[in-house]
Amino acid sequence: MRKLVTLLLFALAAIATARFCHHQTHGFRLSKIQNNLLDERCAAAEPLDPTTLESIFSQKFRYFNRGLQSFVFLSEDGNTVLKIFNNRYQRKISLFDLLSRIPLCASWANQRKMIQCTKLENTFKSYQIANEELAQETGMLYAHLTQTSHLPLKLQLIDPLNICHTIDPNAYGFVLQRKATMAYPALLHLIEIQDLETAKRRLSSLVQFLIARCQKGIADKDPLIRTNFGFLEETPIEVDVGPFSKDPRIAQLEVYRPEILRITQSLKNWLNEKEPKLVPILEQELQQQLYSSG
Repeated sequence: MRKLVTLLLFALAAIATARFCHHQTHGFRLSKIQNNLLDERCAAAEPLDPTTLESIFSQKFRYFNRGLQSFVFLSEDGNTVLKIFNNRYQRKISLFDLLSRIPLCASWANQRKMIQCTKLENTFKSYQIANEELAQETGMLYAHLTQTSHLPLKLQLIDPLNICHTIDPNAYGFVLQRKATMAYPALLHLIEIQDLETAKRRLSSLVQFLIARCQKGIADKDPLIRTNFGFLEETPIEVDVGPFSKDPRIAQLEVYRPEILRITQSLKNWLNEKEPKLVPILEQELQQQLYSSG
């Protein structure tokens, strides 16, 4: 009995230690970004010009945040965001591929493997769409989706524990974007200093942005303005580059009009709480831009 209790306490301590480490590191470790490149059929990105290369890769990138699909690092000058892909889909594919060799669970494992393969493929298609068709709208500088050799051999990452890791960027999947100010904090700052004219211009440009993306026939499965949109000065960009897909139907006014009204409803609710004077301005912009052409 004593041995059982000791074993149980040891197991609980190991679990607690693992959870503590996970919390302290925000789940980041090198093993989660290794082998994270996409299908080799992806077209290699155009090489960055030497000046840009030197400027970006000479800096250290410090851990900033994490999302479902990537770990986010910020350059020393604060201007560039590095999103290095989490290999969660690749790890699951490998696991289910292994399980598929066991007769009793082969069918189930193959189904799960196909689901993960589809998710991985859709994610990388989204990165390609962002890089090739929405570079300006996403602040995209570079998308590195497949193995290359033209990048510098060293990229320094500083993790949440302040440990510096040096990796070869040619062997990792990542995207580089310009650092934006998130939409709500940017608008809140203008509200606090009562610069409502600038706020009005930003609301107008945001509605224009949403319409332009739809008119390109590009759908967005996660168009939450609070978490996924920001501003580069007065230019809106979508900082999340993982939810895009091609859908010609979204380019039709009768399809994207209700979609944009739905997307902006949460923004309208937020403005009503922070600065009600801006609500009719947003409504006017939606009316003019969504109905004047109808």
